[in-house]
Amino acid sequence: MKVSTITFKQVVRYAALCVLSVVLLSSCKKDDPYNFEGTLYANVNFINTSPDAGTAGFYVENILRTPKVVAYGDASGYNKTYAGDQDISAKSASENTLVSSTAQFDVKTNYTVFLVGQTTALGLLKVTDDQTAPSSNKAKVRFVNTSPSASSASLLTSATTGLFSNIAYRAVSDYAEVDAGSYSLSVLSGNNRSAATGVTFASGKIYTVYAKGVIGNGTTPFSVGVFLNN
Repeated sequence: MKVSTITFKQVVRYAALCVLSVVLLSSCKKDDPYNFEGTLYANVNFINTSPDAGTAGFYVENILRTPKVVAYGDASGYNKTYAGDQDISAKSASENTLVSSTAQFDVKTNYTVFLVGQTTALGLLKVTDDQTAPSSNKAKVRFVNTSPSASSASLLTSATTGLFSNIAYRAVSDYAEVDAGSYSLSVLSGNNRSAATGVTFASGKIYTVYAKGVIGNGTTPFSVGVFLNN
């Protein structure tokens, strides 16, 4: 019976090959910024609320994190990005940087980043999206004021009923639970009230409602935006 033996030199050689394989695999993952296998990541949604910046893409560490550029009033939906303290930016369709900042993204946490303001004063507003389910037969709603012409704004759910009052520009309210059902939403700033937008809040769902547009502007009027977070 022949017995195979492994020399010390062979052990060293095999170990070196294993290490090299791990390094190459790690390098491949690092070189593919859209491969999140085995990595810690967060989820980021991007909403473009700048009335005059044009379409924009959202970048983290100079890597596009939106499948395509996002038009005014639209959202990208959630996309994965690496967790940690990151450089973030919004860029035009021609990849010119519109605004840049930094943001902390925690592991397995959902965020929405708004492109806010007009071209002379653009900003990136990051908010954390709470995914905790509402009570039975309820929806969960919060309100963000992204209208650059509204120093404060209130959200009304009917002709006379207010849900959130006097939310400052670039500020976000706490979440509130509402009965599932249909609502006529409008935003109010001073004596300026937007046209009503019909919305149905479904049971168990979470919504971000935001004021957008410019008071008195016919092209991008003061109005209501809605994003479903789950």
